[in-house]
Formats: sequence, structure tokens, C-alpha cells
Amino acid sequence: MRIEDLRVFSLLAQTRNLHRVAQKTGLTQSAVSKILQRLEAEFDTRLVDRKGRGIELTAAGRVLVERAADIGTSVAQTYAEMAAAKSASAGTIRMGVVPALLESALLPTVARYSMRESAVSFRVSVQVSALLFDELKDGQLDLALCFMPDGETDDELQSDEVSSQRYRVVARQGHPLARAPADPGMLQAAKWLLPQPGHGLRRIVDRYFQDHDLAPPRAVVETDASISLMTALLRNSDLITMLTEQMLQTYVGRDLVALPYETALFESRIRLFYRRRTYMSPAVQQFRSTLHEALRGL
Repeated sequence: MRIEDLRVFSLLAQTRNLHRVAQKTGLTQSAVSKILQRLEAEFDTRLVDRKGRGIELTAAGRVLVERAADIGTSVAQTYAEMAAAKSASAGTIRMGVVPALLESALLPTVARYSMRESAVSFRVSVQVSALLFDELKDGQLDLALCFMPDGETDDELQSDEVSSQRYRVVARQGHPLARAPADPGMLQAAKWLLPQPGHGLRRIVDRYFQDHDLAPPRAVVETDASISLMTALLRNSDLITMLTEQMLQTYVGRDLVALPYETALFESRIRLFYRRRTYMSPAVQQFRSTLHEALRGL
């Protein structure tokens, strides 16, 4: 039984049409028919019934589609695990991180770890959580440091809670709101620098406004870049945004101040994600433990 034959059969089950499968795979319709015949001969049973120009799966065909999905998942997992094993043999830790945790959480830990473990090298991917999850599932990463998403993550991934971070509303030093009492209505009137809708930080801000029965924030600048890369805008304007307390203490937060708004809503849990079933080298396991220790008191 060929894996490629199962992929073609799975596509046939989706399209129910030999001609469309041929178009999607670049094979001739005759070649698709031969693959179907080969599978039926191998299992000595009919897998499809022809219905006009299309086909319908038999009971055996439906069973094979389910098993083909399981085999496809197993093959993908095998490739991911082999990639992890190859990376481990080279002494490389492939680490993913969301931009908000790069400078305040990951880089200090990597710096200390690399001083102690000189034989280990790092490959770091800085992406939003959704892209990091895809890279984990594809076997391109060993670990990913992210905020806990609102929804459920894929069954292929599991995670450890390592810490949490609090956000603060921030502005340039001397901003009018820095001297004013905390009033949610003033935040509504303010000009905001915000991630695009759907981003975790944007959802925190939107939830705050909803809980105070306010209209959405006035987003003067929306960006798909990390907010930490846009702080020059804050230092040179009256825009406001949100940064973590840790980021506010780094170079990113220079000349910025926290406004007098504190709430339990402005908190996100930090989790370390990895594949549920994969090879984890001793170096990766050790660095995972190091991250736990380093971020426990963050």
C-alpha cells in the first residue's frame, strides 16, 4: 500500500469525481483510475460505486478514508519527530516566542543558558501565537513561549503554565493622562496605538471597554507588527497603548510611563507549548526546565 495512493483516494472521497482529482493532483484521469483499481485489488473489495459522472464510497471505502487520515497524521508526526531528532543531534534548540515575551522573558534566559551550555545553539522564531502553533505542529519548533489563547488549541499540542504578565496602559512622559485621575471615559476619548482586531492584546482592551459600557477605543494607528516595535510613536505623540510591566522596565519602555489604570483584566497567562507526541532531546528538556525556573517569579 502506497501512502501517495491513500492521499489520492482521500481526495477522491472529498471530491467524489475522478476528473477533479486528476486536476488537483496533476495526474491523468486514467492514472487516478489505476490507483483506485490498485487499492481495490489490494483489499479485495469494492471501495466506490459509480453514480453518473461521480462516485459514492462503499462502507469499505469509508473505513479506508478514516484509516488514511490516521496514517497521514502518523506520517506527518514521523517527519516532525525526525526533524526534532536531527535538530537535537546538531545541539540546536528551536525556540518560538511571541514578540511581547522576546525581550522581557526569553532573551535573558537564553543569555544565561548559553553562558553555561556553550555547546548548545538556538534558532529563534518570533511570530504571533497562531503561526508558532503551526510551526510546532509542522515540526519546525521544539518549544514556543506564548500567552494562553482564548480558545482551545489543537489536540496535537500541550503546554505548561510558567508565569503570567500584567499589562499597563502606557503613554509618553508628560502625557496629559499621566496627571489625570483614572477615568475609563478618558481612555475612550484618547488616541490609541493598537494591534489589529483579533490579536490577544486587542481583545484585552476591547473587553475592558465592553465591561465599562464604553464604545470601542479610538484606534488611530492599527498594526500587525509588535507594539514594542512601534513605541517610537508613543514617545513622539499623544497616542497610548498597553505594554507588559516587564517591557516597561526594558529599553522598549524608555521615556514611557504607566497611566493610573490597574485591573485584573489586564493579565495574561504565559504558557510553554510543545507537541504532545514528539521526541524531546535532553537539551530541550533541560532548557524547558530552565524556562520554568527563570519565569516563575516573572
